[in-house]
Amino acid sequence: MADFVFQHLRSTPNIGDRVATPARWLDFGAEVTVQDFGAEVPPCDVAVFGGGQVYGEAAGAVLYRSAAARRRVVWGIGMLGVNRDTARHDVFAGAVDLMGCRDVGVPGTVHVPCVSCMAPRLATPPPPRHEVVLYAHATKSGGLLRPAGIPFASNHVGSFAQAIDFIGSGATVVTNSYHGTYWAMLMGRRVLCLPYSDKFGGFSRAPETADPADWLAAVPRARAVEGYLAECRALTLAFHARVLGLG
Repeated sequence: MADFVFQHLRSTPNIGDRVATPARWLDFGAEVTVQDFGAEVPPCDVAVFGGGQVYGEAAGAVLYRSAAARRRVVWGIGMLGVNRDTARHDVFAGAVDLMGCRDVGVPGTVHVPCVSCMAPRLATPPPPRHEVVLYAHATKSGGLLRPAGIPFASNHVGSFAQAIDFIGSGATVVTNSYHGTYWAMLMGRRVLCLPYSDKFGGFSRAPETADPADWLAAVPRARAVEGYLAECRALTLAFHARVLGLG
């Protein structure tokens, strides 16, 4: 099998970004190297960049640090809000053999959701222990309503397993975290998303939304998304097969 090099955000405190590499969840054979963005890509058959909201990091890696790679793949990056009307984007897109975007409907890309959907524990979440939990983005929560008595956690604290256990502990999950929204939908929980940017508009199944400063009355509108885990895993496995075929 081909040898693969993966780059993603490895040293970030953001739990979602730390686990958003396909190298963690899928089989690419024995010859696998995992790096942080910023490293020079060593000689390899396929270099894979992403996922996460890392358009700039992926573009920089493809254009300036991956000359030794025979093939280049972008996997599950966020592209909503990115200025694509630039020469730099044209050069970036032209240098990639396969462009996978976590946002649905972006021209010139293949929709592939965050690869963390392949985490086994998402298929067997713990039973809810609380009616409502609040899962917040550590740096994007200014003005977020935090009612007393509702369990609270941040996306910069703890491990992936702890984050999933916390999110799964709520029958309803209120969150302004992209991955908090995503994982809650994958686990079949009722979700109320509190978006702070347009990046939350890229899900193939749109969650219910509310104002971060005034969401409590909107909790009854939260809803579960049926079949989302199966959908995301099927898209991920299909993209995985295409990437393996490049080798």
